[in-house]
Amino acid sequence: MTNSILLYLIVGMAASAVAASGSIVINEMELNPPQGGADWVELFNSGNQSVDISDWTASITDGGWIGKMSVPKGTIIPANGFYVADGNSLWNHNNGGYATLYSDSGEKVDETPYRVDNLNNDFTWGRRPDGYDTNTNGDWGFGYATKGRSNVVG
Repeated sequence: MTNSILLYLIVGMAASAVAASGSIVINEMELNPPQGGADWVELFNSGNQSVDISDWTASITDGGWIGKMSVPKGTIIPANGFYVADGNSLWNHNNGGYATLYSDSGEKVDETPYRVDNLNNDFTWGRRPDGYDTNTNGDWGFGYATKGRSNVVG
């Protein structure tokens, strides 16, 4: 195999990996769960192929507080599928924040706007509809939690 063909194959595989990771977005986030619950971040694969998100990291940041959630090895989100990264029920912050998703190489894949949830119930911030990503505030709605399932539009 010539060096140019090998280089072409490597560049093509890298482009495929970037395109695949580009289909993963933060889809929903729980910032103020009911008593005894934990914060969480739901990811959604809006692409047509499965994506391996092994060793990715999701975090919620609220002021100087950061809660990190690691994705275990072997985690694959199928096309139009979901994955939920659970936080810790002992986390204590000011009922707001924004979520950030990082790839296994530390590259920022997605980040939400800052949101506040003072209700201490099962309401969450989610994209409406799933995966809707125009990088504007209009992508997000506040409603009943649909952890690991499609967000309800309405």
